[in-house]
Amino acid sequence: MDRDTRVGMTLLELVVVLAMIGALLAFAGSTVSGWSKDQRAATSARSVADAFNLARAEAIRTGSNFIVAFRIEPGLGGVTSDIVIANDGPPGTSDCTIAASEIVESASLEQDVRFGTSPGLSNGTAAPNDSGASGHQSIGSSFTDGTNPAAAASWVMFFADGLPRRFTDPGAPPCTAIGPVGAGGGAIYVTNGRRDYAVVLSPLGVSRVHRWNTSAGAWTQ
Repeated sequence: MDRDTRVGMTLLELVVVLAMIGALLAFAGSTVSGWSKDQRAATSARSVADAFNLARAEAIRTGSNFIVAFRIEPGLGGVTSDIVIANDGPPGTSDCTIAASEIVESASLEQDVRFGTSPGLSNGTAAPNDSGASGHQSIGSSFTDGTNPAAAASWVMFFADGLPRRFTDPGAPPCTAIGPVGAGGGAIYVTNGRRDYAVVLSPLGVSRVHRWNTSAGAWTQ
């Protein structure tokens, strides 16, 4: 009798241990999955910043105008990837459009990441030092057009001085509607529904990544 009781207690303990292990594995799996999603969002934000940095560096190095464009809303023809960097040629030959032969780099956002912000997170709140005036942060871009500074744009151009400019696609004649120095700043926003990121490009061409801090209800500085 005592022996049967001991065996029964051992089996019960085994069941409890297995249940605890199952719960821990489920929790760990959920945690790893969430961490992986957040890493993909962070990687996408870094890809946007890398695109700005590369275009700026190449413009300075080559003396050509470089365009960075994003597939956020209707705009530049030739944008077939989420992020496109194009060498638009030196001043005088640049036409403010993207041809397939001009694309030097392209990239896609990571899985489950899209342009814009999440309604439950930053909900279109502008990131620190976002000087873009389009008001389209919730869609993904605060950059503005060269002809109409109040109109949204999904692109920016770097000149050989490394400074970003607004421009109109394609303009008539091409590249006549290029914004002035100091007015080309803005930001690109990406989200996975769990994390919002903003990549802010200053009027001087310096980019910085910010993440929405849910507990503080504000962007990281």
